[in-house]
Amino acid sequence: MAFRITQPVRHPDVDRAGIVYFPRFYDFFHRAMEDFFEQEVKLPYWQLEETLKVALPVVRIESDFDRPLQHGDHVTIQLETLGLGRHSAVLGYEVFRPGATEPASRSKMVLCCIALPSWEKAPLPAQVREAFERHRKA
Repeated sequence: MAFRITQPVRHPDVDRAGIVYFPRFYDFFHRAMEDFFEQEVKLPYWQLEETLKVALPVVRIESDFDRPLQHGDHVTIQLETLGLGRHSAVLGYEVFRPGATEPASRSKMVLCCIALPSWEKAPLPAQVREAFERHRKA
């Protein structure tokens, strides 16, 4: 089952045409991931380094922007796990306008788990893996 958050499109999110400026979608995705860690991993994302001695940098992104979002829209951002490796997770994101059945944007991101401070590849911590497993796309 997908993890979902809802948030408004705010003034700083839009460009002069009045629609969401495409890099802001990546902010939306990251907010969803931060909420996912807080609620599902039971660890704030920013504490990964301090608590688990790992980081999860993005190493690949593919995105499609199909429909515009406007200032004031209350959008739903959906996160699902598309795949898990020993050291990586593939996450799928979709952003929906209110009442829409088709996403305005979708993205696939690959995260690689690295140990800190060495920056060497590391296995996904068990509590992170378990949370991603619970939200694996059917």
